[in-house]
Amino acid sequence: MDSLLKWAILNGATAGEDAPARSADAPAPQKLDPAVIDAILGKPASVQMAECMDAAESSETPLEAREIALDDLEMLVENIDNASNVAPLGLWPRLIGLYGSGERSIRIGALWVSGTAVQHNPKAQAAFSSHGGVTAALGVLRGDGDCAVRTKALYCVSSAIRANVQGLTEFIAHDGLAVLRGALESGGSHALRQKTFFLLRSLIDEALDTESPEELRPGMSLPNAVAEL
Repeated sequence: MDSLLKWAILNGATAGEDAPARSADAPAPQKLDPAVIDAILGKPASVQMAECMDAAESSETPLEAREIALDDLEMLVENIDNASNVAPLGLWPRLIGLYGSGERSIRIGALWVSGTAVQHNPKAQAAFSSHGGVTAALGVLRGDGDCAVRTKALYCVSSAIRANVQGLTEFIAHDGLAVLRGALESGGSHALRQKTFFLLRSLIDEALDTESPEELRPGMSLPNAVAEL
């Protein structure tokens, strides 16, 4: 703040103000240090997102700091514009790559960020699908040994395929219904089974909702497939 005040005093006078004319040997106007601007206004969201991703990926960063970085990134992508910028910033491949982390908390955090970014966001859903995100999250839901991780993977899958025919098509193509059946039949937590049932019910409701645009609804074959399941 002191730096900003000094800069304002030195550079605030203009020709139209009652300020003494600058002498020929007067020092040139000083440029405000970008670090001072960042300190006052905060870094742009895109910079913050990239820094969070760097910290989350770094094996040299303490685990707790990596977890905090993913928490911060999740809060940033709650904003729909920030969520849509995950793709232009090149973060989707890096984020999806963390699904295979050896640290349980990092897998959970990466799936949480992904699910929040794509929820009710067609642009982010399309980008996520284009990077194989639905397939990757299904792989975690199918095979991860930790029930909490699988539950967060289900959240990610649900966010990616609800009201999104492209994501749902990828889901079906990779045996997503069979994966959900496995979640229902597994000895996992009650919460996982309950959330799985809720997702199936929601997909059926979307298929039957004639008031929604047809391009956003699953085909009527979906309820039949669920019934057969």
